[in-house]
Amino acid sequence: MSARNGPDVVGAMRLTGDYDYQVRMACTHARDFETVIDRLKSDFGVRELRSRRLLLHEVPLGPDRVLEP
Repeated sequence: MSARNGPDVVGAMRLTGDYDYQVRMACTHARDFETVIDRLKSDFGVRELRSRRLLLHEVPLGPDRVLEP
């Protein structure tokens, strides 16, 4: 999937323990997130998942990084 047609997968890792994989996505809207969840279940056979949403990401500012109003 790409940013042009919805969410962007920005990373994926295979894990040991209770979970098999961790997938990181960048979504602008909740509906994009839900679309990916539905596709993982229907197209890739995912039976169970747990999700978390990052609501705020703070970026450290420095002399070369300035926020515009």
